[in-house]
This record gives sequence, structure tokens and C-alpha cells, in this order.
Amino acid sequence: MLTLKFATAVAVTFSLTAGGAYAAGPFIGGNYTQMQYDNEEYDSDTLKIDSAVFRAGYEFNDYLGMEIRGGMGFDEDSRGIVDFEMDNMYGAYVKLSAPLAESVHPYIIGGYTKMKGTVKAEGALAGVNYQVDDSRRFEDQSYGAGIDVNLTDTLGMNLEYMRYFDKDEEEISGVSVGLRSAF
Repeated sequence: MLTLKFATAVAVTFSLTAGGAYAAGPFIGGNYTQMQYDNEEYDSDTLKIDSAVFRAGYEFNDYLGMEIRGGMGFDEDSRGIVDFEMDNMYGAYVKLSAPLAESVHPYIIGGYTKMKGTVKAEGALAGVNYQVDDSRRFEDQSYGAGIDVNLTDTLGMNLEYMRYFDKDEEEISGVSVGLRSAF
């Protein structure tokens, strides 16, 4: 809910200021993303991993675009008995925008993501000690929503929430902020 309020405040603020025209065509960018890993099997708190994501894509017009992304995690997080580390991620997505103003474009995004990470768990259940150290791949359909705000004709910023993986008792999502440059 806080993210939605923040996104609304950013949209209103930037829609009231003059900005650059929306540039259709190719773009590249980078985002700081805080990945969040939840695992209900181990009943752990949400683990948060800092990561960097590179984005490249093409905006066909104000309403339709495509993106590819690749990224890597910087660290790992542990809470209770669970530890998660993200090695890398990549994916391809389609983006549908609905311009609010010349420089403000909220959007929805969907596609497919692959990630590689390591899940570790240690503990005791009914007096029996156990240890899990599982390096594995996560693959799933992904979706999210965000807002692009153009600062100039070629430079823009973005704020986004994305659900990358949601299967069985595991979920990986992320909140990101970044910059992009059209050329």
C-alpha cells in the first residue's frame, strides 16, 4: 500500500512539472532492485537481497514496448533457519503503457524470468536435525506494474514492483528504482 501511495505521489508531482517528450525507439537502463524471497515451507520471514538489473528494450509507441533484462545479486540474507542468495536472473517482457501526461507513463509488464539462486536451511524437527543446501533455478511467468517518468528527451527514471516467481510455497518479487536512456 505504501508503494502505491508513493507511486501516486510521484506521478502527480511529475505530471505537474515540465518534462521531456516521450521517446519511442530503443533504450537501455539500469535498476537497483531489492529482491524479496518468501518460503512458506520453512515459515521464514521475508529475505531481502540487493541486486542490480540491466534493461534494454524498444518502445514501439506510447502504449507498447518490449524489454530484456539481466541481473545479479550483491549479497545474501538470513532470517531464522533460512538463507537465500541470488546468483543471476534474466528474462523477456512485454510492456503496456497508459500515458497520463507527456512525460509520465504508468505501465503493466509481463513475461518470463529465469533465476539461479541458493537456498539453505538448518534446523531441528521433532528432535531430528536437518540441513538443506540447494543451488537451483527458478523459472516462472512474471508480472508487475510501474511508472516511467521522462526527465529530458532522452533520460528517464522508473519505479516498479515485479513478481518474478510464485510456485508452490516460494515467492520471489522485487521493488526497483532506476534510470534509462533512449537513443
